[in-house]
Amino acid sequence: MLRAFIAVQLSDDLKRQIGSVQAELKREVSGSARGGKAVKIGWVQPEGIHLTLKFLGDIQEAQVDALREILSKAAASARPFTLEARGLGAFPNPRAPRVIWLGLHGKSEDMAELQRLQAAVEDGAAALGFAKEARAFTPHLTLARIRDRVEAGALEPVLTVQQNRVVGGFTASSVELIKSELRPSGAVYTTLVEVPFGAGV
Repeated sequence: MLRAFIAVQLSDDLKRQIGSVQAELKREVSGSARGGKAVKIGWVQPEGIHLTLKFLGDIQEAQVDALREILSKAAASARPFTLEARGLGAFPNPRAPRVIWLGLHGKSEDMAELQRLQAAVEDGAAALGFAKEARAFTPHLTLARIRDRVEAGALEPVLTVQQNRVVGGFTASSVELIKSELRPSGAVYTTLVEVPFGAGV
């Protein structure tokens, strides 16, 4: 069994910029701790941050070829699109955050291209028996997960200040099937399949 997901890779430059933002946030969060109680946060390593289109969970190795077909069909008519990483927020909300994320924005045609690609991936995965996501797709990059929410409300002013923060941009030109291995040092990601956009045009 493999733990896997489908995603778009970020540029190395954007990952470096995200790392700088995370370092800044760590300082601000530690400074906002109330009564000496720090919020326990698990920060995602910048090199491991992706634009996830579909989390698959555990898959059989035998399913990799079928998923390759799904990605090939989804990417065949896709064209490269450019997105800007801008604005910090939290799920479900900044007052009781579980996940800290960075928003993704772009021109209407670029956002439409991303939505078309994600919908094709979602439909293709559903045809293989993977459950459809109940919530609407909201493009974002996960920066951190809150491990202890007791004092998580202390993050709200930090996030509010950063809600319009522009971090950087990148151009997506392929889609990938990625294996995730959870290790004590953190998740290790390996690309199993990469399909460039427009391969079928």
